[in-house]
Amino acid sequence: MWRTSIRPAEASSLQRRLLLRLLVVLGIVAAALFLFVRAYAHRAADSAYDQLLSASALAIADAVQVEDGTITVDLPYSSLSILSMARRDRVFYKIMAPGGALLTGYGDLPAKPVGNGFKGGGEVGPAFSDATYRGVPVRVAVLGRLVARPNVTGPMTIAVAQTREARDALAHDIFTNAFAPIALAVLAGAALLLFGVRQALEPLGYLERLIRARRPNDFSPIAVPAPAEVSQLLGAINHLMARLKANLDQTKTFLADAAHQIRTPLAALRAQAEIAAEEPEPDRLRRIVGRVHRNAVEVSELTTQLLSHAMVLHRGESVQRETVDLAALVGQVVHRAEAVAEGTPIRVVQEGLAASFLVSGDPVSLREALANLLDNAVKYGGGATAVEVRLVPAGIDRGPVLEIADHGPGIPEAERALVLKRFGRGAAAAGTVGSGLGLAIVEVVAEAHDAVFTLHDRPGGGLLARLAFPVLAIGGDGAGGAKAALLPVALACLLMWPAVGRAAENTLFPALGTETERLRIHTATDRPAMERLVRDFQQANPNVAVFYVQMTNTELYDSVVAPTGDTPDLIISSSADLQAKLVNDGYALPHVSPVTAAVPDWANWRDEAFGFTLEPAVIVYNRNLVPEAEVPHSRDALIRLLRDQEERYRGRVITYDLAQRGIGYLFSAQDSVLSSQFWQLADTLGDVGTAVACCTADMLEAIERGDALIGYNLLGSYARGRQIAGAPIGIVYPTDYTLVAMRVVTIHRDAPSPQLGGRFIDYLLSDRGQGVIANGDAFYALSPTAQGPMSASHLLDALGGPVQRIPLGPALLVFLDDLKHQRFLRHWQRVVQRP
Repeated sequence: MWRTSIRPAEASSLQRRLLLRLLVVLGIVAAALFLFVRAYAHRAADSAYDQLLSASALAIADAVQVEDGTITVDLPYSSLSILSMARRDRVFYKIMAPGGALLTGYGDLPAKPVGNGFKGGGEVGPAFSDATYRGVPVRVAVLGRLVARPNVTGPMTIAVAQTREARDALAHDIFTNAFAPIALAVLAGAALLLFGVRQALEPLGYLERLIRARRPNDFSPIAVPAPAEVSQLLGAINHLMARLKANLDQTKTFLADAAHQIRTPLAALRAQAEIAAEEPEPDRLRRIVGRVHRNAVEVSELTTQLLSHAMVLHRGESVQRETVDLAALVGQVVHRAEAVAEGTPIRVVQEGLAASFLVSGDPVSLREALANLLDNAVKYGGGATAVEVRLVPAGIDRGPVLEIADHGPGIPEAERALVLKRFGRGAAAAGTVGSGLGLAIVEVVAEAHDAVFTLHDRPGGGLLARLAFPVLAIGGDGAGGAKAALLPVALACLLMWPAVGRAAENTLFPALGTETERLRIHTATDRPAMERLVRDFQQANPNVAVFYVQMTNTELYDSVVAPTGDTPDLIISSSADLQAKLVNDGYALPHVSPVTAAVPDWANWRDEAFGFTLEPAVIVYNRNLVPEAEVPHSRDALIRLLRDQEERYRGRVITYDLAQRGIGYLFSAQDSVLSSQFWQLADTLGDVGTAVACCTADMLEAIERGDALIGYNLLGSYARGRQIAGAPIGIVYPTDYTLVAMRVVTIHRDAPSPQLGGRFIDYLLSDRGQGVIANGDAFYALSPTAQGPMSASHLLDALGGPVQRIPLGPALLVFLDDLKHQRFLRHWQRVVQRP
């Protein structure tokens, strides 16, 4: 019948079942609208962002050219900067020559070369597709551009890919705004349905109140009119009440039987006591007293058994089990039984002395059951013949077994079911004092312990009672104990790990307290410049030791992409473009906190790269050797100065070596985009034999010594620190524009302690960390609220013209393209570093 298929959770509420069925159609409609709106939102978001991908691919295609019979691409700055509108997206690209050979970009980007089937114009596409690249979903635009030159003809393939964070966020916004009214309509419809169903089911409420108002002892059928839909339920209730009444009647009968069982021997005992009180003859008096004693024993045993039966019923339902040694328990029961066995020997046979006899149960109930079994064996099968108690140990698929065998009359098979019931006694028990509850108690205890209690004929005559216990399940206590025992060892190993770690490659800042954590920092920043920050961080975290490994920007980048040593927790570099590429290529972990949420968008990319200082590009000069009238305050003034006094400044101008691909390369690349005079300035630098160096510190030392008079595009923060320390140098913030980069920190994707790395980032960006920076002499603070000689406000006051920040984002990847970098570097070296 259909009623048998109803689950209890559904049958608990007719109102809910009815509502579920009424809401099915509404739910189907809502689901269909949900799928439609979601698909539409994704199509709309893809359409919007596909336009950006298409524009990026077209910009790259326009830069395809043939030089000396070879196809090359000078990647336009706008080709990737246009994708910066999606601030959180990573960007990948691939450019293939005719035939599918890779020119530049990410060679494993999933994009097939465009075929030769051009029809009409010289372009194919762009075609858009979804793919997975480096473990993340991306949207790929593939564009074909025909190249026709005397020696080179065929289709070029330009593929640009973008991760889906921004478009998925836009799709979510579209979906939320479009589906919200639908969701509200569905909720309103559900509320109306609920109101209607409650009104329709009001007759059931009347029936409920009628049942609640009944007296506790009223089990008569409910005779009221009921709706046809619930008539079967009403009949079932009436049937249940009839069964409950029958059970109560059975309970009353049991109590009456128990009272009768006790009342009869008590009445006989009273009558015999009265007779004994009036009997003068000693012999008859002794016989009467014997009968009084026998009846007293029967009453005592019956009362004890009734109490034992009630006790095992209670403990079987409420007492928690524990592990019990059955062999030890049998020894206790046998020792107690031997005292009252009246000469009947009891022999215990234990198979396998070292075997396991453990069971899970209640020792009190088990002791009562064993005592009853042994008492029955002695009472009905004792005498001169021994009662045998046998213990069989547990096996692989079974638990221990207890057998008690006697040489009595036994129990016929037809009577075995009877003797397991309350007050049930077999024919062989006639004339023997007993209550008929002993084996019933054993049966109750066996059921409570999931054991099997059976009666068998003993070979040679007699009865064999067998209790077979289940296999003892080893629970979580043992495993938990083992784990608890191992916990101190594991904790000791954890605390010892920092002490046995590999030695630092550069500088170790020991913990101020007991060392429990280690932070490993790989950086291109001079150690003295970061030492104030590291030590102040340790003041707030005294149990942290810091390894500080210093290298050049290029070495730092290469150590992450092609690791050969220890993995750092943090990577800190002033080359924001290299840091952006590490993030774009998936070498960084995200870190989100209330502190990072307050960082401006231009200093936070994907919550993976964070700028924490300002690094202006400045012109530095020796104040003792360069007259104030000659000091150039713009790039144009620098060009005119070097041309007018070429001989005076020959070999005495210094700038970065761009082959190092560090902060100097970043500044020069941005200059080439912003300034129309960049290559004119480069040519002028070449005319005067400009020297190059890897680092700002080396250039500042050359200017202090007078080996160089002017330095171009040096880090203003380092120069300011030297100036505060008393060095005879002057700093010029160009009036045409001042480039401002940032020192950027990221968490390595395989960092041993990423949470500790995140804690250090939060410190760098916090008011405390920014205050330490602003009051130091190495960097300018990023926070506009920090106060000190190296504050952002001091930098803004010193600027003589507009600020051009270099924001973090995919636009920084343009000049890191292999072809772009090689072309730019060749041109620079040809113009500036002349043979």
